[in-house]
This record gives sequence, C-alpha cells and structure tokens, in this order.
Amino acid sequence: ITTYLQLRHEIVKFGLNGAVSVRIDTAHLLGPGESWVESLAPGPNGEVYVMATNATRLKKGGVFLDGHPTLFRFDANGGLIISRRMSRFLAPKIAAFDSGDFLLFDAGPLDKAPEAIIYSADGVEIKRIDLSGTALDRRNDKKAKQSPHEQLVPSLAMSGNKVFISTGIADNAPTITIVADDGKVIASSSLKVPTDFSLTFTRMEGERLFAELECKPNAVSCRDGSYYAQFDTNGGDVLAIEYDPGGRIPLCNTSSGMSFLNGAEQTLEVITPTGPKQPIKE
Repeated sequence: ITTYLQLRHEIVKFGLNGAVSVRIDTAHLLGPGESWVESLAPGPNGEVYVMATNATRLKKGGVFLDGHPTLFRFDANGGLIISRRMSRFLAPKIAAFDSGDFLLFDAGPLDKAPEAIIYSADGVEIKRIDLSGTALDRRNDKKAKQSPHEQLVPSLAMSGNKVFISTGIADNAPTITIVADDGKVIASSSLKVPTDFSLTFTRMEGERLFAELECKPNAVSCRDGSYYAQFDTNGGDVLAIEYDPGGRIPLCNTSSGMSFLNGAEQTLEVITPTGPKQPIKE
C-alpha cells in the first residue's frame, strides 16, 4: 500500500504486515520552497511515480500552484530514478502500466477538451489519446456554458492494462472512461445516478466502481442514512445499491464488496451489494 500524507509532506509505503517499508520526503522535491504532490501511482517492481509542482501558501489562505508539474520516479527503496519536467499539463493525474509506461490525464476547464498522453518510463511521449466526443468532453453541455472555467474532479485507477478515469461529484455529471495501454478508448459513459441521489465519491477496486450516494432534499425514494452503489464501468448503470442507516465508516473496497468499520460494535464488516432495498427512480 502506498499513500501520501499531505500534512507531513511524505509518501509512505506499507508492507503486507502493516509495517512502514519506505518513506519518501516530498517537502522540497523541487528545491527551495514547498513542493505539492498532485498525484502518485504505484509502478512495476515496487516503483512509485509522482507528479509534483511548486506551491506557495497565500496569506488569505489556500495554495497557489505554479502550473509546471515534474515527474519523479522512485525505485522500491525510495531512491530517485529520474525527474523530468512535464510542463504541458497544469494539474495532471498519473497512472502507471505494468510495462513502466505511464498515462497523464488533465481534465482542464469545462470549455476545453481534456488531455491524456501515454509516456515511456523515462518520460518520452508515446501516444496522445483523443478524448473528444467522450463523456469526459464537456464543451457542449449546459454546465460548460454556464461555468466554463470550472474543472472536473478526476481520479485514476489501474486494472491490468487498463486505466479507469472517473470524474465528478454532486451535480458535476459523474463519468467513467476506460483507456487501454495502447491508447484505445474502450468505453466512456456518464454514471446513471438515480434521480433522488447525488454522488459524493467514487472508488475503484479492480474493474469494479463503488460510490457513496446521498439523498437530495425533498427526495421521495430514499431516507436518512448512507447509500453505497456499484456501477457498471462499461455503461454507467447501477448494478446494485445498499442502504446503511449509519454508524459504519467506509474503509476500502475488497474483491467481495465494500469494507466498513462499525464504530459501535468495533468490528470490520464487508457489504456485498445485492440489489435495491427500495424503489429507485431512474
């Protein structure tokens, strides 16, 4: 397991026994000043791929990013293999293939076409992916015309030789797009969130897409509590939905379902969605 601890400015790798195996200090990756990790991805042979940029803390709060991200590739022991400026992108997300090649995706503002490029392990461009006309291309929808500079919230996940790009929360039209390591777009669709719900987050486990849903105000087909759904990654349909009246904290997804911590019982539970427990409006 590899994770980024933003407050401590470090990447931490955990072994199968839960012990920390590697720590990578990210505070000054780019020299003087603060470095900001945009995204990271596990690579082959225990490597870690990191996209970072310079950051400036603003007096009124918030962070200004300089928009010139750099690729850092670390070996299994945390040693730096290469670093390379990838200035074409503003805030890219990264996913690494088993071959060592990697994909960078930048959603950009809604009035611009999203960009995705596959690079070799050394950062040399291999193929640009045409995402025009996919669910990621929001240039012609109503939201883009009303708020052209608003950006999608993307996340990337790997399964085999495919990258799964999921975007959007709340009313920001969530989508799922699958790209193969040869640059082919396998599928791209909007997630068909039931009418009375809004989507609060998505997570991938293998090729399974899980999401947390919340009831909209004045909804008639749902009630207080949390809902967890599984979506079809090829068409965006809801495959199953599970109601949780409360008390469980989402932890992670497993091959058999969604894992939760039951705070009241101090137990770890796995929910396998089996279908709607009440009428769901499409």
